[in-house]
Amino acid sequence: MVIVHVITAFGIGGAEKLLLNVANKQAENNKVHIIYLKKIHDLSPFLKKEISITYIPLSPLTVIKLRQYYKKVNAKIIHTHLSHADILGIIASLGFKAKVFCTMHNIYFKKNKIDSFLFFVYTILFKLKKTHVISISKSVKNHVISTLKQSKSRSFLLYNAIPSYKKELVKEENTTIQLLFVGRLVKQKSVSTLLKAIAILKKTDLKLTIVGDGNLRTYLEALAEKLNIKDKVYFVGQQKNIDSYFYNADVFILPSIWEGFGIVILEAFRAKLAIISSNIEGPAELIQHQKNGLLFTPKNDKELSEKLKELIDNPELRNKIAIKGYNTFTEKYHIDNYVKQLEKLYVNG
Repeated sequence: MVIVHVITAFGIGGAEKLLLNVANKQAENNKVHIIYLKKIHDLSPFLKKEISITYIPLSPLTVIKLRQYYKKVNAKIIHTHLSHADILGIIASLGFKAKVFCTMHNIYFKKNKIDSFLFFVYTILFKLKKTHVISISKSVKNHVISTLKQSKSRSFLLYNAIPSYKKELVKEENTTIQLLFVGRLVKQKSVSTLLKAIAILKKTDLKLTIVGDGNLRTYLEALAEKLNIKDKVYFVGQQKNIDSYFYNADVFILPSIWEGFGIVILEAFRAKLAIISSNIEGPAELIQHQKNGLLFTPKNDKELSEKLKELIDNPELRNKIAIKGYNTFTEKYHIDNYVKQLEKLYVNG
């Protein structure tokens, strides 16, 4: 089967990680192509050599070039990811017999007239091409049906997934509790809530590593200094390979105010970390409170500090939650199961 994935950019976000893992697995039995429209990072070293990777830059000719590519490789499945790729990739597919799939990786909000127009374009394209829309969580699927007016018969739920580590994880005992956040430093992630919670704790035997970058980095670094926790917080920027950070951590925190899913939670499950997440749609579908993680009210730094203290002071609870989280990953969110379900959708959709 010839599968062409189109993605807006190859960064290191959840959508890109999912595509990377899916494409590598699909390449075992299919001819897989990836087209990206913006250059951010070169992830080709992480893709199997059998996968064809093509850069088609955003321009007035993008749709024409996409159509030419579909025709050249005789695409049977066209699968788009993220808004630019969704819209341009679907427009380019009009007139082709190939089946079209679109994975919705997040919930989009109408913040202005441009967003309203974007929603309108989605609704038209979904109907014109009879696009099959795959949502990464129940909350995203509900959004697709209610806001983007997608047909229920062509709306599917397929939770994100990741592969196992290539080698067995051996964790070292830390003398200082190692806390970890991985993600973009933007308003959505609410990292300021985490910093304030650390300040409330007033504990000296902990270290918080923040992996990621974004437009709030300077503000957050200044906030850490203002809260007098600069010696406990380490901003390491964006990293291509984050496995070592998960290896060395004890507790992972996701303080977001909204998430479509939160694939980083799966990465924390896989690394056998105890997890604390804000109680929001997406992550709340993955985490059962007090079983495979702890949940707190979004933006509530005092409540988050209490959850942190609970895990820091109770190694037995920390270990119990970490093991249950790992079991959740292996039983429900492994990439092998995901690709099997996806290929069934390709055939039967």
